[in-house]
Amino acid sequence: MSIKDISSLQQHLQWAIELEHATLTPYLCALYSIKEGHNPESAEILRSIFMEEMLHMTLAANVLNAVGGTPVLDSPDFIPSYPSFLPYSDHSFIVPLTGFSPETIATLMKIERPEQAGAPPEDEQYETIGQFYEAIKLGLEEVAQQLGEEAVFTGDPSRQIHPDTVVYAGSGSIVPVTDLDSALAALNEIMHQGEGMSFDTIWDGDQNMFHHEREEVGHYFRLNQILEGRFYQRGDTPQSGPTGEAFEVDWEAVYKPSDIIADEFHEEEIKSQNEIFCRRYSEILRFIEQGFNGDSKSICRSVGAMYELKQDAIELLQMTTKIDLKYVAANVSGGDYCIKILPDGPYAIQGKIPLTRKSIMRSEGGESLAWSMDGDVETMPDYALCRCGASRNKPFCDGSHATIEFDGSETADRKSYSESQKEYPGKGILMKDVRSLCFHAGFCSNRATNAWELSRKTDDIQARTELIAMVEHCPSGALTYALDNARKHHETGEAAWQSIEPALSRSIALMPNGPIWVTGGIKIIRSDNTPLEIRNRVALCRCGHSKNKPFCDGTHAEVGFKG
Repeated sequence: MSIKDISSLQQHLQWAIELEHATLTPYLCALYSIKEGHNPESAEILRSIFMEEMLHMTLAANVLNAVGGTPVLDSPDFIPSYPSFLPYSDHSFIVPLTGFSPETIATLMKIERPEQAGAPPEDEQYETIGQFYEAIKLGLEEVAQQLGEEAVFTGDPSRQIHPDTVVYAGSGSIVPVTDLDSALAALNEIMHQGEGMSFDTIWDGDQNMFHHEREEVGHYFRLNQILEGRFYQRGDTPQSGPTGEAFEVDWEAVYKPSDIIADEFHEEEIKSQNEIFCRRYSEILRFIEQGFNGDSKSICRSVGAMYELKQDAIELLQMTTKIDLKYVAANVSGGDYCIKILPDGPYAIQGKIPLTRKSIMRSEGGESLAWSMDGDVETMPDYALCRCGASRNKPFCDGSHATIEFDGSETADRKSYSESQKEYPGKGILMKDVRSLCFHAGFCSNRATNAWELSRKTDDIQARTELIAMVEHCPSGALTYALDNARKHHETGEAAWQSIEPALSRSIALMPNGPIWVTGGIKIIRSDNTPLEIRNRVALCRCGHSKNKPFCDGTHAEVGFKG
């Protein structure tokens, strides 16, 4: 099928999106399988290529939008049935989803192989990806010449992805497309980074994204560095191979089933974890499709979801060597509701937990009076909330934590609440206080008194009632209380304290320029996969600067956090 009109041009650009996507997942599986702290050079290479492949898919979508097409990713037919041939290729090799290994790198090099000099453009049954893009460029120019640029570039400019609307920290540039010149520039950007290189040179014209003092080589040659365990340097050629600095490659430092000490996982456990991975992956595709079709912020959400996907992949790769990637529809939600704290990354929210905005209503004198419900925030069933404070797409994660090298170490004391609390006994009531959890919401005091003073006046029923109201409004749960069970007290002759909590629905609320308020006893999992003590009220840091992570300690006010 050659490109002869607008319809066939749009079809080929959709194929380009499918082709770029088909290369992404193998890179992700190889990258995610590398154990944390191992093979840093290899991980940087794989990450850099993955980010550039994401750029290429974005550029292809920009061109498709510019010529009046509609990018489609949220579809069962979009995900290849791995192991699979590359879409619309000559079927000369199969691409599996496998972990980091020499065989995997060799397969990725086949994907990225440069074209031979003089290789003809091929829009189907291509030998190299470069031939495919040459055919698209040729077809685009012919259709534009035949119909005129105005008749070809009819797309809505607002659907273009721009450099200033998404965070892209990789090499190369996002090119908004409005005419033939910008369309060719976008396609050339794709080809110059790897998909259109020839064996005449190893350099792609960009700087290394991790080491700006270095020039960057094309994808094929970047991967060859891993097999050779050595970087290319100036003067090297395709024939010479890399002669620069050597680096270690540990092929055994990967997540794999043999690392599990416990009994083998049951088939149903593997199936369940695979379903979680597939659901998250499908969610990412939905985010990207929304981004390519006018909602640029959804692209940022997809970045946050990718960090969640990494944790899902690590768990799966420790159970099985086989990832059965399949499409999961949007209305399918799985797993229990919980919040996972990702290492130096976002809060991963699972299980359709509603997200809202709440703010404190204050008196003219600045006293905290009540909570204002400021509306719901639309989310997918699972989503990722920024924890570093630097996202340009707050409240959602956009990957900025990686570019700012965010340190999300959880420094909070791991003592239980009961071990940490200080008790203030009174008549029929016991107030409990954990100061480290306070972020100064202000409900515990007013012009006339405060909770600690009231705890000493509990002989007065009015003081006791006011104390209960103050404590129940404390959002962080720093203050709680217990009442003396009169019947048990009478039976035993001793105070029988029974903890009381306000009835709060299961939800996550964003406080303006402040923390994330979690209510309803939602399970929270630390980055080391150990659970936090389940509490009815929790305030999580959102500015990235708390000295009591993951909890908020009020530092957001000191640093002037906006979000």
